[in-house]
Amino acid sequence: MLSIKNASIADIPLIRTLTMQVWPQTYTPILGNEQVAYMLEQFYTPESLGKQMGRLGHQFIICYNDGLPVGFASWAAAEGSIFKLHKIYILPSEQGKGVGHAILDHIVQDIKARGAVAPHLNVNRYNYAAKAFYEKTGFKHLTDEDIDIGNGYFMNDHVLVFKVKS
Repeated sequence: MLSIKNASIADIPLIRTLTMQVWPQTYTPILGNEQVAYMLEQFYTPESLGKQMGRLGHQFIICYNDGLPVGFASWAAAEGSIFKLHKIYILPSEQGKGVGHAILDHIVQDIKARGAVAPHLNVNRYNYAAKAFYEKTGFKHLTDEDIDIGNGYFMNDHVLVFKVKS
């Protein structure tokens, strides 16, 4: 049975553990070892996650299947009625079992209650499985971005948008 709970600073070690079970397998074939290591150091240190939860106002959740953590997500208000989905990661062994849909449904209900009309997310252009999942759930291509993240690395992303139904 799936359950979702709000995450706090105390959950940062668990979020990092889940990240290390998803990120290298997903992104090393796309980005290579060096860029993955760099991005993990930039975005998934305890300090970075704490900043995201605190000053940047990202809401984090953890999804459990029969009491075991299987994924996490984060989002935040961007501007006006636009919300940005920053992270949705699910253990490879749990993908295709409805976890992603449960997480997205939870997020959409949360942001809908806060007046959201069109959440956005970025997905790596070469992460075909994730892009297919998002499109299957109703996200549409909005634009492409090349985001300079330093050290000569870029995130080459599609920006997708979802229309929240009233």
